[in-house]
Amino acid sequence: MSSSTDSPPASGTVFKACVEPHQGGKDVDWLYAQMAQFNAKASGGLDHKPLAVFLRDENGLPHGGLLGWTLWSWLHIDTLWVSDSLRGRGFGQKLLFAAEKAARIRGCTLAEVDTFNFQARAFYEKCGYTIFGTLPGIGKGRFERFYLQKELQT
Repeated sequence: MSSSTDSPPASGTVFKACVEPHQGGKDVDWLYAQMAQFNAKASGGLDHKPLAVFLRDENGLPHGGLLGWTLWSWLHIDTLWVSDSLRGRGFGQKLLFAAEKAARIRGCTLAEVDTFNFQARAFYEKCGYTIFGTLPGIGKGRFERFYLQKELQT
């Protein structure tokens, strides 16, 4: 793909929508950069900071982790996973609470996450999250997606 500019296309230019596999690369990077630039300009600036918390053993090997990011005053949790052999022993809460603490230090007052009915809804509710939205009927009606939030106490 040649680089895009904000100058208008030549008269008579034909455009077509091309469905392509999403495999990363320069076009995908370009698209994300364009969206980030637009969002930063339209919002007055982004304060997007990645966040990673890992559960490590004494040798430094990971056995779980949480990935997310903070933006303005909220924490988004993208992924939280703990090894099967360690589940039910409080390690998920340890990861989640560490992320919430880091988010509070960054000035966040709200956390949000989404999860499917076969994943961790009860876990997040046990940790103080409440449902603010649902998306039913996914997967030919077998699944439901839950959107949860929690106020982060300072």
